[in-house]
Amino acid sequence: MLQTQAGNKKGISTIEILLAVSILGVTLVSFFSLIGFSLKVAGLVSQTTRANALAQETMEVVRDFRDQTNWQVNGLGILSVGISYRPEKTGTVPPRWDLILGQEAIDIFTRRVIFEKVYRDANDNIVAVGAEDPETKKAKVTVSWQERGNVHQVELVSYFTNWQK
Repeated sequence: MLQTQAGNKKGISTIEILLAVSILGVTLVSFFSLIGFSLKVAGLVSQTTRANALAQETMEVVRDFRDQTNWQVNGLGILSVGISYRPEKTGTVPPRWDLILGQEAIDIFTRRVIFEKVYRDANDNIVAVGAEDPETKKAKVTVSWQERGNVHQVELVSYFTNWQK
C-alpha cells in the first residue's frame, strides 16, 4: 500500500515569514505616516485659529479706536493709507487702544492693519473707481506666520465710517 505525506508540514516556510513581515512593515509605515500627517494638520489648524483670533482682536481695536477718537482730529480720518499700523494699549486710566506705525510680532505671528481709501459711485455704492469718500476707510488686517518653510496668513477686511458725523 502506498501512503503519501502531502498533509505533513513541519513549520513555516521562509516565504511565508517574509510575506508576513512585509505586510506588517507596510501597515506600520502607513500608520505612522497617518499619525504624522494628523499632527501636522492639527498644528496648522491650531495656528490658523490663533491667527484668526489675533486678526479679529485687531479689527475690534480699530473699531474701538474709531469710537474713542474724533475722525478728523485724532482718528481714522488722519491715518495714512497704505502704511502698516499695529495696536497698542495706552498708559491712560482706563487704558485705551491706539494705532501705532509698524507691525507687531507676537510669538510666531506678525500682525498689521493697513488702511485704504474708499470710492463711491453716484448711487453711493462702494466701487474700485469713483469719487473718494473721506468719511469711510477700508481696513485690512493681516496676520502671517511661517510654518515649516511655508508662509500662511489670515486676512480680514472691514469698512469703517465716521459714524459721529
